[in-house]
Amino acid sequence: MNSAERRMLIVGAATGIGAAGARRLSSAGWRLALLDMAADPLAKIAAETDSIAITVDAGDPGALAEALEQAVQGLGGLEAAWSNVGVQFSGAVGESTVADFDRSWAVNVRSHFVCAQVTFPHLARAGGGSFLITASNSGLQTERAMLAYATTKVAAVALARNLARDAASDGIRVNALCPGFVDTPFNEPIWSNYGGREAFIEQISETIPLGRMATPESVAEQVVFLMSDAASLMTGQALAVDGGELIV
Repeated sequence: MNSAERRMLIVGAATGIGAAGARRLSSAGWRLALLDMAADPLAKIAAETDSIAITVDAGDPGALAEALEQAVQGLGGLEAAWSNVGVQFSGAVGESTVADFDRSWAVNVRSHFVCAQVTFPHLARAGGGSFLITASNSGLQTERAMLAYATTKVAAVALARNLARDAASDGIRVNALCPGFVDTPFNEPIWSNYGGREAFIEQISETIPLGRMATPESVAEQVVFLMSDAASLMTGQALAVDGGELIV
């Protein structure tokens, strides 16, 4: 596959892991279409990477489907897609609201389904490709006072595995990226369970054996790997990038 044929869309590309991934994938030769609801930072990263930018709320399935088709048309085809959207609310059952749970489901699960439903026919026409869902290592364990988030991340991992089984005959690989703590503002809700970011860092060795959080750039390297031919036999996998948190 030459660089001109490596076309990919990223949903959730404006900040954090998505933005770092966009930069790294662009430098690796991918032509990108970037989608996010945060218009200003999306425009900035799109300019940096010479990419298509489309503003959309991934929690709106109709708008998302339309934006995804627009992205594919803008690229002229598709070899890979990364569904990287997510929201995070803290709270056990008594503190969680139905609205928070519904928003979590809409963004953390349903948006990945919509992305797969729209992109899989395009990937199949290209002879196969890679589809990546950003889940979380919260989908591989239980989390204190993170009920909506952790529950929907378990569902995201299950979605990836079932999609992988169904899409393998079309040459489509599907995997779930499962980061642990990444040093971005996205994790402020879960840091609050430890007394804030600085308090979490003080006790980090109790949670993460390697003693440090991931950076967006370190997670982006795993995305490049999963999209590459080096991962050609990987499908239906949940790749934990968490400094060993799951073994504590």
